[in-house]
Order: sequence, then C-alpha cells, then structure tokens
Amino acid sequence: MILDIDIGNSFVKWRLSDGAEVRQFGSQSTKSIGQQRGLDLPEEVSISQARLSSVAASSVQNALVTQIKNQFNAKVTLAKVSSTAAGVRCGYADPSSLGVDRWLAVVAAYHLYQTSLLIVDAGSAMTLDLVSEDGRHLGGYILPGLTLMRDALWRGTDRVKVDREVDECGIDPGMDTITAVNHGSLLAAIATVEKLANQYQSKVVVTGGDAKKLLPYL
Repeated sequence: MILDIDIGNSFVKWRLSDGAEVRQFGSQSTKSIGQQRGLDLPEEVSISQARLSSVAASSVQNALVTQIKNQFNAKVTLAKVSSTAAGVRCGYADPSSLGVDRWLAVVAAYHLYQTSLLIVDAGSAMTLDLVSEDGRHLGGYILPGLTLMRDALWRGTDRVKVDREVDECGIDPGMDTITAVNHGSLLAAIATVEKLANQYQSKVVVTGGDAKKLLPYL
C-alpha cells in the first residue's frame, strides 16, 4: 500500500491506496502530532512507500517520518517544488521559495483540466494561483483564511468581539456583529476569487477545508 500524507497548518490528512484506488483515509489536527501523539494509522496494513507534503514546522514533519520508518519500515519521499513538473513551469525565480502545497495543487489541477486556471486553496491561509493555458504558473496571492480574518478583528479591535465558535455562512448584510463579521469575511474571499477569475478568464478550482463555504457562491 502507498501512504500519502498532507501536513497543513491546521490538519494532517492521509490516505492509503493500492496505486489505483483509495482504500482508507483520515485526518487529525496538526497540533496533536506536535504533542507526540503521532498519526493514527491502521496497524494491520503493509506500507511499501510513503509520500509526504508539509507546510508545518519541521518538528512535525520529522516526527511523522520517524513514525513511518519505525512502524512500517517504509521508504519516505518528501515532496519538493521544482522548476517544471507534469507540464507546468513554476513562475517563481526561486522555485524553492514557493510553498509545496501550492505547487502540488497547481500541478494536480493543470493535469486534470489542461486549461487556464485559478487554483484556490481555502485553508488557514487562502492561496490563489494562476496558470496559463500552456502551463505557465503566473504567480499568485496569499490572504488570511476565513478564521484568520475573524481572529484579526477579534484581536485588533476593542468592540468587534465575535464568538469564535460561530461559523455560520452567508453573504447577506449582517443584522448583528457576529453575522456581519462572518458574512464580511466570506464575501471578501468570494470577491477576490471572482475578480481574478474574471480578469484572467480562468476556470476556478477550489480545494481546502473552507472550500465548501465558498463553492455555493462561485
């Protein structure tokens, strides 16, 4: 079996596949890995190879690499950004400075659609990357994600104090402060996506934990 692991800022996602079909998958908080809990993987499976992508602290990545080698005696391959991959040419002068999560999303999306794309990864941060029809990565943008937008208002103002547990979605004008903040954050994200998609005449591909909140409005 092949184990794929995506270590994000908030969550670690994993899947087990036989090379053709996904057999099992799961996720847990990145913080739990840092607390030496390790990744909750089924012990009865045989893993021949692990492929790992990480934007988290090196301590988290190192902990998982050690766990996989000790628990399964499997080879671990770390994803890295390259100047070209699968028909896509990286737009950064220094490809190593591009986040590997963004690069993998760009390469995967272009592999699927082979056209002009705007790839939106709506996670802790919201990243937006543009790819031309011929596979040139045109660069991108990094914005606070929906939760970070709300937290910035909570921390940076005296009177805009929102309930962090409330996560109601919508874009209608808010009739109370909590709704105004939640809807305003979502509207800002949607407006950014629509502006870029229209400007570059690109097909929009959305992924990430908050994708389900954006998609109904795009």
